[in-house]
Amino acid sequence: MQDLITVIIPVYKVENYIDKCMESVLTQSYKNLEILLVDDGSPDRCGVICDEYAKRDDRIRVIHKPNGGLSSARNAALDVMQGKWVVCIDSDDYVHRDYVQKLYDAVIRTGADISVCSNYQEKKDKLSIVDIICDEEIVYNSADALLKLVEDNEIKSYAWGKLYRSELFDGVRYPDGRNYEDIATTYLLFDKASKIVKIPYYLYYYLIRDDSISFNKSKQMWHKGCHASCLGQIERCSYFKEKGYDDLYLKAQARLLPYLFSNITSGYSDDSLADVKATQEYIERNKEEFLSNPYISEKDKKLIFVYLRNETYYKFYSSVKKYINSIFTVKRKIRKRISFILENKGYELSNGASKRIVYFELPCFDNLGDHAIAYVAEQILEDFCKEHKDYQFFATDQWNIDRPISALKKHLGPDDVFICQGGGNFGNLYKFAQVYRGKVYSGFKKNKIIVMPQTCFFADTEEGKKALVKDRQMISRCKDITLFARDKKSYDFMRDNFDVNVQLIHDTVSFFDATQFASDNRKGIVACLRSDKEGTLSSGQKKFIIDICEKKDDVFVTDTCTNRNIRKSDRKAVLESKWRLWGRSRLVVTDRLHGMIFALITKTPCIVIGNNHFKVYEAFKTFEDSGYLFFLENLGGLEEAVNDMLARDYSVCDFHGYENDIQFLKQTIFND
Repeated sequence: MQDLITVIIPVYKVENYIDKCMESVLTQSYKNLEILLVDDGSPDRCGVICDEYAKRDDRIRVIHKPNGGLSSARNAALDVMQGKWVVCIDSDDYVHRDYVQKLYDAVIRTGADISVCSNYQEKKDKLSIVDIICDEEIVYNSADALLKLVEDNEIKSYAWGKLYRSELFDGVRYPDGRNYEDIATTYLLFDKASKIVKIPYYLYYYLIRDDSISFNKSKQMWHKGCHASCLGQIERCSYFKEKGYDDLYLKAQARLLPYLFSNITSGYSDDSLADVKATQEYIERNKEEFLSNPYISEKDKKLIFVYLRNETYYKFYSSVKKYINSIFTVKRKIRKRISFILENKGYELSNGASKRIVYFELPCFDNLGDHAIAYVAEQILEDFCKEHKDYQFFATDQWNIDRPISALKKHLGPDDVFICQGGGNFGNLYKFAQVYRGKVYSGFKKNKIIVMPQTCFFADTEEGKKALVKDRQMISRCKDITLFARDKKSYDFMRDNFDVNVQLIHDTVSFFDATQFASDNRKGIVACLRSDKEGTLSSGQKKFIIDICEKKDDVFVTDTCTNRNIRKSDRKAVLESKWRLWGRSRLVVTDRLHGMIFALITKTPCIVIGNNHFKVYEAFKTFEDSGYLFFLENLGGLEEAVNDMLARDYSVCDFHGYENDIQFLKQTIFND
């Protein structure tokens, strides 16, 4: 007999949403449920709707009570629950049919007291992943999980999206009458747990409503939210201090301080002067600890004295805040400049080399496609320099390249070669990339310059036309420049618009052999679907894709944008982890260009879904003879495509990478 699991659903003014929520609960694959609907004095038909559901399913019990708020409603259910485990769901949200099952499987498999899943954010017709993406199951001890909770990145304080052992709530309840009540509660449950497991499945659909408490933009609600968050975090800090969790206390205190500043700002804005005074008194009482806290920036320590002053002084500060911030910016730039001088006295040659190859890497942020381009390009160029020992390889990955350009000019040789990163940013859609390359063109126009394989797109607008003219002018001044296109359409456009050497080769990442990360025992389907501004799939279309794939195998949802900046030192490990995920899967379904290429280099069958921009389809055409890829023009053919791709015999595929492209690149650099 499976354990009884209690599902707590507070209900208030959600008659337009509750049916979707309830249908997702009643169709759960885990059946042994106690479903507690708490009608929190809702003035609409919610109470009646709850009673109607109770008549349909004997697992449902309805609690009718006067309105007391979300905490009061949850607490009413906690007081009467009978399950060994408990999950929470907000009644305007909904869940995947395996929400309870996968959370339960995780605690049974790992012996944890709490399991945590990932969630989507749904706004209007867009389904997005907004939190940090982690593709692995991670088991934390209580201390490590508490740290993640304080950091508020990989694990959030939300009551929902978690399965708790019911006994953790002995002596623990949500604070009545507060917003952000989970901030004041979840840490207590984590501290009582022996282990917490985070699973990488997206099982909770969090609905963004314009009229919801969390997203009300009025001054009053903004301050109410700030104040409630501060109260919860203050209690959390006090708890950590009392328990002797010294380092955790300092980190929680550092996390709290900016919220205290916001509480004062919103308090002045909302004329909640009593809250402002109470917050200032708290800061004053703890001032010495704030000032000695190693996790608090010097800037925030200085701001303590600003926020402790009276309202007149605060308003004066607010009026000159932009100027003060500019001073801090100048100071940061000076420190960076000094650091650069100390760490990079120049690009001096060593070990008998007489020439340079300098690779200018664009900032990659959280985009694994861009990181993969940089990683593979640097590996190839370093290998080239091992063969041509008169060349020495340098890579610069700074956001501001003025300093490295200035340093390079001091040592510039006539045979030095300068290489700009490839990708999908040649044109007017990514102005920072155009400016970045422009500085390279201008700085080294007498040297050989190579732009690695790019998608080229200039919009047929006034802005696009101006950008094209500007690029033409800068590129025409270069003595020896080669533009590599990564698709035929970009190649044709470049040939027609730039009177320089233009060549067609494949995307840089396709030069890499990642089959070492492929498994002989593949299982599951990866759905890699973009959530950014270039994503065109609606919420319904994404769910349709996942539903079709789930008919065939377990589906793992992820993206090649991780929602966290990845340091260069972590790049290799993060890429290899993603390639292992692709390499152990039977199939990938993606609308990401590098989701497709990751499949190619791991020899993973892949269904490619196009979007409104040509770059995915045009890149696909350069790879379609590999045998591993299928381009889907419309989702109506998805189920047939999934069946076909899973049934194919890939042992007959004869894809061995693009060695000819690598050799052509080498010839272009060294005039071989």
